[in-house]
Amino acid sequence: MSKYTAFRCPEDLLEKAKARAQKDRRSLSNYLITLIEKDVLSDPTLESIGKKKPVAGKR
Repeated sequence: MSKYTAFRCPEDLLEKAKARAQKDRRSLSNYLITLIEKDVLSDPTLESIGKKKPVAGKR
């Protein structure tokens, strides 16, 4: 599932990202998501985020 998200980005950085996405024949959205996934998935400290902690007394 995906969710629409808006954020501010410096214009010069946005233009560079658009150019790189076009060079890789990808949409800007797909290119940015790929970069974010690489960064987030490579950080071992983020592995526990999203996992539920067991509730005491429940199995």
